[in-house]
Amino acid sequence: MQSQLAAGVQLTTVMSHQFKTNQIIVNFRTPINRATITQRALLANLLETSAADYPDQRALAHALAGMYGAAFGAGVSRKGPTHSLQLAITVPNERFLATEQPLTAQAIQFLQNVIFRPLAQAGHFDEPTFARQVTNLKASIKSVDDDKQYYAAQQLNAALFADDVAQQMPSYGTVADLATLTATGVYTYYQQLLATDQVDIIMMGDLDEAAVLAQWQAIGFQDRPVTTKPAAFYRHQNTGTYVETSEVQALSQAKLNLGYDLPVFYRDEHYYAALVFNELFGGSPLSKLFMNVREKASLAYYASSSLDTFRGVMKVQAGIDGQNHDQVLAIIAAQLTAIQAGDFTDELVAQVKLGLINDFESSLDSQRTFAVQALIDDLTQRTVTDAEWLRQIKAVTRDQIKAVAQLVTLNQGFFLSGATACK
Repeated sequence: MQSQLAAGVQLTTVMSHQFKTNQIIVNFRTPINRATITQRALLANLLETSAADYPDQRALAHALAGMYGAAFGAGVSRKGPTHSLQLAITVPNERFLATEQPLTAQAIQFLQNVIFRPLAQAGHFDEPTFARQVTNLKASIKSVDDDKQYYAAQQLNAALFADDVAQQMPSYGTVADLATLTATGVYTYYQQLLATDQVDIIMMGDLDEAAVLAQWQAIGFQDRPVTTKPAAFYRHQNTGTYVETSEVQALSQAKLNLGYDLPVFYRDEHYYAALVFNELFGGSPLSKLFMNVREKASLAYYASSSLDTFRGVMKVQAGIDGQNHDQVLAIIAAQLTAIQAGDFTDELVAQVKLGLINDFESSLDSQRTFAVQALIDDLTQRTVTDAEWLRQIKAVTRDQIKAVAQLVTLNQGFFLSGATACK
């Protein structure tokens, strides 16, 4: 059931008797903006660890323990041109416990307290708490940046989206931006976020829908000033030519990351064929990249591909010996050419389809899958049933796979080596 709490504020309840917990997600969504990405990531840290009613992590943990060990978290993410700040809580369904405690209502109240009563006063976040979370986020960003594969992926991203700085940035921001933030400035931005972001509230479980609706209506959400939903997709611009940049660092295993234009978007006419194509190319242990580049040729420690159907790109990442750069680049290209020419067996297609189906059916055992899917469905305005998804995967043909492969164009590469590249 969907209910409009205000213009741009929507409550979706997904009834299910499958789980013994109820899950609540509050998602603040806005067009991605280079200037606010880091602020939103810091807000996730602040809201996850404190509030006026729970001034430190001990008080917050005590409140969660009082709800039979409810699990709470906050974070940020990107889907195409959209940036989301999300808070989620999972609480045991009181109907399965020997208690009269209204746990679901308490969980809603907990989220409302965290969101609308942050640990702040006189127009700024609590200074010691703010400073601590700046330090924590800085350490978190630096720890990720120390991952060489992640570093190579970010450098590829910068090249692949050279015309849009917001698309280049990771969803959690940068250390440089973090240094410019103040407790007053971030609090002011938070008030703006509360007033202008689109809000999607998803509740999943065995619910009293009328009681849930009444509790959220009591907040008195105001209409968003712009009620047009944020765009679902960012369309990468195909350059039509391959450009590679390289860098030398002190490391033993070189990283070759490749970025392709692939104008296939979530649940469009080529989407299901693209899922099967990716599994064949590099998305599974049965793929050509895994079997031919890693196993047969022994030219890579790992080699895989992934799709981003919210931005129209495909990426390949491989860990290699730097001296094998040219061979690896050539053999990766040969695997794509082979699929374009139909050089794959029907048996292999059946196996990768079965892998996709098994993964999909396994995901149905996760309550979060349903809640997140409801958010994506609302963002894209595209909904299919589980049965239809399975039917579409099973119906993908050889010609459809070849047609998707023909759409792939290599645009960018980033090569991180521990020695001068042999080129």
